[in-house]
Amino acid sequence: MTRDFTYEIYEELLQAGLDAGYEHITVREYLDSDALPERFIIHRHDVDRKPENSLAMARLEAEYDIPSTYYFRTIDKTFQPELIREIEDLGHEIGYHYEDMDRVDGNVAEAHASFATHLERLREHATIDTVCMHGNPLTAHDNRDMWTGDRGFDEYGLLGEAYLSMDFVDVTYFSDTGRTWEDGDLKVKDHPVGESSKTVSADGTAELIELVAEARVPGLCLLSHPNRWAETTPEYVTEYSKDAVTNVGKRMLNLVR
Repeated sequence: MTRDFTYEIYEELLQAGLDAGYEHITVREYLDSDALPERFIIHRHDVDRKPENSLAMARLEAEYDIPSTYYFRTIDKTFQPELIREIEDLGHEIGYHYEDMDRVDGNVAEAHASFATHLERLREHATIDTVCMHGNPLTAHDNRDMWTGDRGFDEYGLLGEAYLSMDFVDVTYFSDTGRTWEDGDLKVKDHPVGESSKTVSADGTAELIELVAEARVPGLCLLSHPNRWAETTPEYVTEYSKDAVTNVGKRMLNLVR
């Protein structure tokens, strides 16, 4: 039985998309396009930790000439300018994985001040046209709530936000949060906002590959967290164990809410 969340099976997912005739576009290209391809896949990556895994995945995608979007937090363990520049040089989009409502305990005005500071810090090293919130299940805030007032993306020279600016009626969203591609209570904050239409599902990556290979939906956005994917057996065991513990915690949180 093939292990899930390995580079090997991720490579199979990339190949399945190419074989099925999907065009691969970034979030930037999606938001800036007047006419989308008839069939497309957006590979989106949230870099929560282990940025070296992001570089490994970026190199793998570049071998297939597939561009992706990498959203970087600006915390010390992920903010590595040389690595960020190398990923962009491989042909990928870099974005800001913001968590500014969490940083200021939900004060919207302070969140925008924090957002501006960290966005410019990242822009010193890469072109940033789109952003995406970081969803910490342990905090009381949803970072997307900083956009509920009059402040908009244009103020920061941005095309939009990966959750808030994408049409999830036309784009089918899958995320590996919880170590599963299936929607459910493990996706505490990782879910589309607004109207969405989803008639297909997948638990493991093998099922997702089958769905892609059969071209059952015309447009997909696939979120994967590079820290979850492993190349070696020790790393695989470590990440599997971490996700198992985290999932227990999420289920307990859901029970008390």
